[in-house]
Amino acid sequence: MLVEREPNGALDTHTHPFEAKALILAGEILIRTEAEATTYRVGDVFHLAANEPHTESYGPAGVRYLVGRR
Repeated sequence: MLVEREPNGALDTHTHPFEAKALILAGEILIRTEAEATTYRVGDVFHLAANEPHTESYGPAGVRYLVGRR
């Protein structure tokens, strides 16, 4: 699924009932989990376990990524 998020946007702490793996196609995203905070840019891949609490912050150009769910 293709996901696009607005420039400088953010989502507060939340979870998903599925595992997610995503490839960044444009822009950047900062994902904070209980373990770490990592910024992902074009070509990077991120993985989130099902029900893993995290926040999301999007860069000045927003972010576009292709995500698979399981």
